[in-house]
Amino acid sequence: MAHRMPTPQSHGRLDAALIDAIGRMGLNPTPAQCGQFLSYIDLLQQWGKKINLTAIDDPLEIIDRHFCDSIALWPALGLDPSAFRNTMALLDVGSGAGFPGLPLKIMAPQIALTLLEPRQKRAAFLQVVIAELGCTESRVVTSRLADFSGAPEAGYDWIVTRGVGHFDQLIDQAVGFLAPGGCVVFYLSERQSMAEFHQISDFTVTDYRYNLPMSAVEHRLILLRRK
Repeated sequence: MAHRMPTPQSHGRLDAALIDAIGRMGLNPTPAQCGQFLSYIDLLQQWGKKINLTAIDDPLEIIDRHFCDSIALWPALGLDPSAFRNTMALLDVGSGAGFPGLPLKIMAPQIALTLLEPRQKRAAFLQVVIAELGCTESRVVTSRLADFSGAPEAGYDWIVTRGVGHFDQLIDQAVGFLAPGGCVVFYLSERQSMAEFHQISDFTVTDYRYNLPMSAVEHRLILLRRK
C-alpha cells in the first residue's frame, strides 16, 4: 500500500505531537520551526520513494527517532540554542538524510552548518531541503571527511556524527578541523559499545544518556573535548 502524504488536518495533529515531543527534550520550538520540521517530513516521504534515505517513514517515528534524537545535543551541552552567536559552526559528518545536522540547525538557525555527505543522491536531497526550509548559512559538501577541505579558518565548534563507525579513525581526521574548545560528538544507540572511547587519552569524555520522548528508547551522546 502506498504511503499517504499528510493532509492539513494530519499536519495539525503532527504539530501538536512535535511540540510535545521536543518539549520533553527540554526545548521549545517556535511556530516557524515547527513548520520547517513538518516540511522536512514531507520531503523525506517524497524523496524516500525515489532514493534510500531512511527505513522510517511514519511521521511520529521520524519526530521521535530522528528529530528528537538529533536535537539531544543542545540539552546535553546545557545550551539554549536560541541564544547562540552567528559565528558558531557545526560540521555533520556522513549526514545521510540530514541527521543530526538539519534538526540541530532548525532549532539553532544562527549556526553555520556544513553537511558532509559523499553520496551524490543524498547530497542532492540535502540541497533541496536546505532550499525548501530556507536554511541560511548552510551548505552541502559531497565528500568524505578524509578528503574534505574548506573548513572555516577558526574551525568548527562542533563536529557531529550519527550512525557512523570507526570512531578512532574519525577522531584522528576531525581533530584538525576543531576550533579551540571545540567538541566531537558521537550519537550512539543502546546497542553500540563504549569500549573504543575508554581508550582515548587526549580527550575528556562525557557520556550523556537520554530517553527518546515517544518510544522511551535509551540513546547516548559521547562528547569529546581535547584536554
